[in-house]
Amino acid sequence: MSIPEPTWVVTAVLADDLLALNRAMSIVRRRNLPVTSLALGPAARAGQLRLTVVLTADQAAVVRMANQFRKMVDVIEVSLAREEECLGREHALVRVRVTPTTLAALLDVLALYQATVLEECPTDLIVEATGSGPFMTSLLRALESFEVLEVSRGGVLAVSRSPVPVAPAATRPGGSLSRPARAIPA
Repeated sequence: MSIPEPTWVVTAVLADDLLALNRAMSIVRRRNLPVTSLALGPAARAGQLRLTVVLTADQAAVVRMANQFRKMVDVIEVSLAREEECLGREHALVRVRVTPTTLAALLDVLALYQATVLEECPTDLIVEATGSGPFMTSLLRALESFEVLEVSRGGVLAVSRSPVPVAPAATRPGGSLSRPARAIPA
């Protein structure tokens, strides 16, 4: 029996530029690693994007990918951590069919999962929920008896509890980073 591969969270802060995003996605694609989740959004500073990739692979492959990110032009910071060292959340919007007879039961399920009703129509509700991956899966299973009409889930947004930077923010004039990346201890 083989030992399951660990799940890693690789985060890269990029310049808000389509070419930088294209290069980052090319690295992910070329590595051909099993990506569980991919999320992209604005970073803390204006003009920067935060790319979060959750993947399942051996440590060496993930460190190689992080090092390739580090060598990219327009990458400001790269960090990686095991999934259990991060706090991650998914976001979902769910359209659920509702009838007058099922409304009370549906609202009880939504209260149990702390989901919010965003829009109410005579025949359906649009619900918003946030939580971990297993939590979201559990919510969707609980809603199956009410006829789920549509689901839109966002990728995992994660913040490391104890960040391990793989690349410093400072760069040399030639575009390469001034210090080598640190490997994650086993």
